Amino acid sequence: MKIKGVWFVFLIALLFLLIFQSVWLYSTYNTKKNDLENRINDLFLESSREEFELRFDKYLKDDSVKVISLEEARSDTSIIKTERILNTGEMKEANMFQQVLELMGKHIEINSLDSLFNEKLADIGISNDYLLVYKDSVGNIIEQIGELPSSKIDKAFHTDALLIVDGKRVQAIMDVTPDIVFRQMIWLLVASFLMLFVLVFCVIYQAKTIFTQYKLNRLREDFVHALTHDMKTPLSTINNVLSQFRSGLLDNHPDMKERFGEIGMDQVAGLQMLVEKILTIAKLERGRLLLERSDTDLPGIVKELKERFAFSKDDKQVTIRSSCDLKDCSVYLDTTLIKDAIGNLIENAVKYSGKSVVIDVDCYIMDDRLFIRIRDNGFGISLKDQQKIFEKFERGTAVSRKRTKGFGLGLNYVKHVTEAHGGIVTLYSMENRGSEFTLVLPLD
Repeated sequence: MKIKGVWFVFLIALLFLLIFQSVWLYSTYNTKKNDLENRINDLFLESSREEFELRFDKYLKDDSVKVISLEEARSDTSIIKTERILNTGEMKEANMFQQVLELMGKHIEINSLDSLFNEKLADIGISNDYLLVYKDSVGNIIEQIGELPSSKIDKAFHTDALLIVDGKRVQAIMDVTPDIVFRQMIWLLVASFLMLFVLVFCVIYQAKTIFTQYKLNRLREDFVHALTHDMKTPLSTINNVLSQFRSGLLDNHPDMKERFGEIGMDQVAGLQMLVEKILTIAKLERGRLLLERSDTDLPGIVKELKERFAFSKDDKQVTIRSSCDLKDCSVYLDTTLIKDAIGNLIENAVKYSGKSVVIDVDCYIMDDRLFIRIRDNGFGISLKDQQKIFEKFERGTAVSRKRTKGFGLGLNYVKHVTEAHGGIVTLYSMENRGSEFTLVLPLD
């Protein structure tokens, strides 16, 4: 599958998860809100009953009140008014004692109902404002308590309107805001987001695995491509040299025979150096390479490298300037590895530069650390490439860049060698303004 297809599937999977989570949360929210509203309605009904019971208890404790049965009420003409109320159709909907209390002047107490209702709401963690309304049979407000903006009343939750007597009803109005609902489902939300996090993590992990596999495949293809093209020339040269020696044509030309021999040996040495570099990187990555530290002649190494790279095979004019101020301090490094690391940086400076190459190699000690700085006037490195320039085989992903040859092992080798010595590599570069690499090594 192409990388664009992988990205598409990955994004679709994430989008599906987000949509599913959103729909599930929306449905759960509505369900929880309906349950909460039903509970509020039940609490209001319980509060209304408790308020009635309190009034009824006061009624029974009144010495002027005589409690009689329904049969007695019907036979006593002195309470014919009560008989009329008890025989009405409202008796099926309202408690007859509500009517008796109303006749006796024991009217509903809105303040008491408000206190009872507020206590029950507090028990379930609700402290929002609400409005208690007591209306007559035609909807006129007899009494109300509480505060609620008029703009929210129509959209707010209305409990059942409880019949008291003669069509009079009491009702609670509350704005059930999302924060109330979410507080009621806090643990459900936590579990939901944890589940979403796990799912997203799994999707990202799977996508990362796919991208890594894709990158490895591309890396393998690019390396094989670089190997095919960049090793073809030295192998062909070695083959031609051996063919000349085998043919005997050079036997009578000792100068040419020596020259051909040098060419062949140079090509073999280059291939051998490449193999050793790959093996060294592998050992450094596995921590199996033991440094062989010794008193290193750093100025001598720089001098030798200057002589090696003074003449470019690509007909470039190479100027290498150097300075070493070690303050008579001895440095203990793995001479071979450090020499190869510096050599790689100088070689890259020559490769990625124009016809006129100027390289500065400076070695100095500051704050008990050794600094080895290699600065050039080459093509420079873009900010994007700087993020990955030290990765193994990175050069293989851009083998056609500036039409230079290589496998992308040099800077990775430099990084591993420096870190093996307990140091770091810094890079400062701008496109078309050159590059500056600095090895910062502790003085052990």
